[in-house]
Amino acid sequence: MMLMKNQKQFTEILALIKELEAKCPARKTVSLEEQKKELVDEAVEAGLSVDKKDWVELKEELGDVLWDWMVFCNIAEQKELFSLEEVLELLKIKIKQRNPHVFGNEKANTKEEALEVKRRAKQKWKQREKA
Repeated sequence: MMLMKNQKQFTEILALIKELEAKCPARKTVSLEEQKKELVDEAVEAGLSVDKKDWVELKEELGDVLWDWMVFCNIAEQKELFSLEEVLELLKIKIKQRNPHVFGNEKANTKEEALEVKRRAKQKWKQREKA
């Protein structure tokens, strides 16, 4: 499994985030709004790498996206908004709910059917959020 294989690296990245926060004046006061801009910018750069079919650049940009995502979660955790673990747990639940043709009883035999099942499941998920 990828996570087990890379768990040490994931932990090391979290340690880098903590060390930067402790030692870098620019990182100590980063807001969620500032981090949002960083995350969006890196995601756009990753998308542009795909457009160019530049896989070396994409590898680097995906690392930047992961970094910014982890920093975002760390800031939120410090502000006691939510934890990284909560984000990951919610993601697992959401993926299972949005793919009932894989994790549930619904059937999808074609790409189109699978996309339609996912669309309906996503809509149902969004309705749950409004309730």
